[in-house]
Amino acid sequence: MPDRNSPAGAISEPQLAAGVDVGPPRYVVDMADGWHDVSAPTRCPWECISPGPELARVLAGVHPATLDPAERVSYLAATERLIGWAQVTQAHALVAVADAVTEATAGERGSSSMQQSWIADEVAAALHIAPRTATYKVNAGAALVRDWPMLGDAVTAGRLTLAQAREIYEGVSALSGTLDASGEDLSEVAVRELVRIAGDLPPARLRERAARMVTSLDPSAAARRREQAERDRTDVSLWGEPDGMACLAARGPSVDTIAVREAIDAYAKSLRAHAPAHDARSLGQWRHAALMAAFGLTPIGRDSTSLPQGDRPDVGVTDPPRVEIRVTVPLTTLLDLTDSPGELEGYGPLDPALVRALAADADWVRWVTDPVGDYLIDSGNRRFPGARLARFLRDRESRCKHPSCGVKARHCDADHLPEHSRGGRTAATGMSPTCPRHNRHRESSRWRVEPEDPIDPYGAPEPVWVSPLGRRYATAVARPLALDYIPMRT
Repeated sequence: MPDRNSPAGAISEPQLAAGVDVGPPRYVVDMADGWHDVSAPTRCPWECISPGPELARVLAGVHPATLDPAERVSYLAATERLIGWAQVTQAHALVAVADAVTEATAGERGSSSMQQSWIADEVAAALHIAPRTATYKVNAGAALVRDWPMLGDAVTAGRLTLAQAREIYEGVSALSGTLDASGEDLSEVAVRELVRIAGDLPPARLRERAARMVTSLDPSAAARRREQAERDRTDVSLWGEPDGMACLAARGPSVDTIAVREAIDAYAKSLRAHAPAHDARSLGQWRHAALMAAFGLTPIGRDSTSLPQGDRPDVGVTDPPRVEIRVTVPLTTLLDLTDSPGELEGYGPLDPALVRALAADADWVRWVTDPVGDYLIDSGNRRFPGARLARFLRDRESRCKHPSCGVKARHCDADHLPEHSRGGRTAATGMSPTCPRHNRHRESSRWRVEPEDPIDPYGAPEPVWVSPLGRRYATAVARPLALDYIPMRT
């Protein structure tokens, strides 16, 4: 990258085909960054009982410590379904109490602006919680059973957890009250589409998918919200912490903020690499030193001689490190054929107006999903992949392949699946990014992989991960862009 403020982009060419069709919106159901539990059913009765009193009775009659290892995991999953059912039951109670307070406090002039606080007081007193917490619980309950009852039904049935439902209703709330051409509320459209893919996604990945959906459904409103947030919330704040510490927080546009963070991190690593052997500062301390160096300062208790000669504040900051900010965007968005969002690595979706503006001041890297570029896709029996193959792997998949892990691909190893010692090839079809913890400690953690041939002949391996307790999980290929809703121009 030529400078720290230039975003790099990856143009996903297969998206181009979407721009030549004219018709209704296209829906893409393709799970990314999630995983399926493909374990064989056990003989445990709770696996076929719907959440409710009967499930509670069955679970209460069994102590999990008496079960086989795999059955204990099945028992745990059943308790999560039961908890979801109980939480939706409480949501109905919260809404009913709120309605009762509203009726009891309604005067001759109708509702009062104080009624929300009176509802909070009633719930807070009953549950021994703060009024603010009570307000949050009432609003969350209303979202599940009144605003978007489809979510409450999914949690009650055990298809979604409350955490998954929360990410959906909090994400789509910005669309509430906005209608599409047919008169349907856009938040209802978003909920309906997200519920179909949410069951196998962890909350963090689901939050990203909800944000992409919201931006796709109403890109102009997403741009307006971003611009308003930049005016209202951009600031630098300070607050004290225990043990002589304080926190300095900078909130601003995502691209700027990530560029600063990457520059600090790169500079800190350079300082650490050139530091004397006796300097045992952690990387966090070096990041703090790099931040202070940008303003000609040094950390308390240290002088400029503690920094390497070539990287002292009065010298190093004149030539800041070059960092790469990755923005992935469909080519059709850049050509103004569709309004699909782009994605900023380390943050999430960006509205199309912003990515088009970024494209005017960026160095772009061409990225394709088939082997027509300058990529080495097979290194034969080599133990380690070359630079081109390693880059291809990290471009193809955005995160660690292990179930439940979200480490970014650029921080991962190029991992053989299965292991190289067990026949894994140094090729695109036999390798995926896996974080150091899940790669280098796989044997000691007793996780193992069972290879399966990928559907795409040049695609990522799609193994089944087997846990130490015998549970089996199939991870989904994490694409650089996961677009569930692609609105076409008419």
